Amino acid sequence: MTEPGLHRRVRLRKTQGLGMTFQKAKRMAAAAGVVIAAGALPILVAAPASATQSACTNYVAGHGHLAGSKVKAACEHGAIDTGIGKMANPVCVTDLAQLNVKSDVSTPACKLA
Repeated sequence: MTEPGLHRRVRLRKTQGLGMTFQKAKRMAAAAGVVIAAGALPILVAAPASATQSACTNYVAGHGHLAGSKVKAACEHGAIDTGIGKMANPVCVTDLAQLNVKSDVSTPACKLA
């Protein structure tokens, strides 16, 4: 027969080895999560900015104006979030006014930016 304490020592060694592997796996998963989050963050932040600029540009174009590079540049000045709603950026409205876009078109367009 085998010694009673021998099986206990063998099981303890197996458990300790498995626990060490699990700790390494947890650390690797956490590190991978950080890397993925860091890589995805710029994509998530940049996407809405370009979409809102195009919404502003499309709004101006939809009201009979040529949406060239100057309109796109004006629409880069995003709307200002006041906490209770969005306000048209004065720089955007002024830039569009210099391109002969009336305020009844430029103000809503700049709220979309």
